[in-house]
Amino acid sequence: MPRLDNVLTTQRIDPILTPGRVATHVHSANRAYPVLGGSSFGLNSTSSALLRNSSCTSIPIREDKSNYWYPQLYFQWQNGTFAHVDGNAVMIWPDYLFSDIANSTTSFPEDFRMISGDPNLRTFDTSSFAQQAITFLCLKDGDASEQFNELPQGRCSNGVRAQINFPSCWDGKNVDSDDHRSHVAFLSTGPDNGTCDDPAFPYTLPRIFMEVYWITQVWDVQRPFSWTPDQPFVFANGDPTGYGYHADFVNGWDPTALRNTLDKCHCDPYGDPSCCAGQGLFTFDQDTKCYITDSIEEQTKGNLDTLPGANPVQAPCYEAYIPTSTPAVVGPVYVYGDPDAANPADPTYTALDGGAQVSTPTVSTLRAASTTNVTQAAQGTCIFSGGVRTMDAVEWRLVRGIVIALMVASNCIL
Repeated sequence: MPRLDNVLTTQRIDPILTPGRVATHVHSANRAYPVLGGSSFGLNSTSSALLRNSSCTSIPIREDKSNYWYPQLYFQWQNGTFAHVDGNAVMIWPDYLFSDIANSTTSFPEDFRMISGDPNLRTFDTSSFAQQAITFLCLKDGDASEQFNELPQGRCSNGVRAQINFPSCWDGKNVDSDDHRSHVAFLSTGPDNGTCDDPAFPYTLPRIFMEVYWITQVWDVQRPFSWTPDQPFVFANGDPTGYGYHADFVNGWDPTALRNTLDKCHCDPYGDPSCCAGQGLFTFDQDTKCYITDSIEEQTKGNLDTLPGANPVQAPCYEAYIPTSTPAVVGPVYVYGDPDAANPADPTYTALDGGAQVSTPTVSTLRAASTTNVTQAAQGTCIFSGGVRTMDAVEWRLVRGIVIALMVASNCIL
């Protein structure tokens, strides 16, 4: 399977949910994403033709200039600040992801795009294929690894692997839908097995399965200094549960290469694309490099006072009224890649010299920064009328402090 150590960019951009702008609301796309794929990625990159015109791609399969993105993971310190967690994405394209029978799997159509997962969820529905499609593997030595539907509690000695399946059944008519999910469906018996036997979704697409290895183990020594030592990690959308994990896809495949792969690549069931590359179906280069400069003037890595966009960390049903920042948009975007990995027709394309940029980009502000106030809420199972409301860590500490203060004032012995 190809290991992608080369992320194209990490920015608060989502051309599916918020095309043309930086989102200001957590229910849209107010979060930082590591992005994989073609260098034409940007605020409006939902055109397959645009992506195919990319100067380079961070995907080892050169004919795949699609874009894939997922939320960044952060470690939350005891003082409420954050630090980004490193991770490596792995795309799997093994034989079992499409049928051995020629013409039985439909190629992704032009301008096709979809989302798997819901960034607003904070609880788990066992009957939902969409939520079953997301799992987290707590990696440990030997056979001790455990799989969960949420971010694992406790330490994972070899890190955490986030895993997500995309829907594989298509309605055959729409390349997108209002919620970016309704034009596709999961297989009949689950996200990774079954058939497309629903007459509303009769066309079988190649099944995309994405794994991201998060290097959480290096943070284990810092757990005593974290906000929540048992589970100190939170995704960029303010999700400490993992139920709101999600990923996006916009098709940028070379249509001939994809069609030939679906019809002729049936030689390896374990996800090693070098087998199909050996048949001349596509060009495979695991060492390829492709990066773009930021078009959003905002820090998304390193140590941060808040999550990008000032997203609150939201447990189920937690609601917050906060200032939300919209950073400046700058341009042009510069592309950096291997000299022999692309035809640099874009004048902003610059080759890498031993992994270093050989020129310093000059950019200007295209849209000024701004700040607005919005109410943001995560979705979960809640009972408000005389029932129980789930509280987040801040609320619990506030209640605990009030109770202690009242007890002290009443001369109670703690």
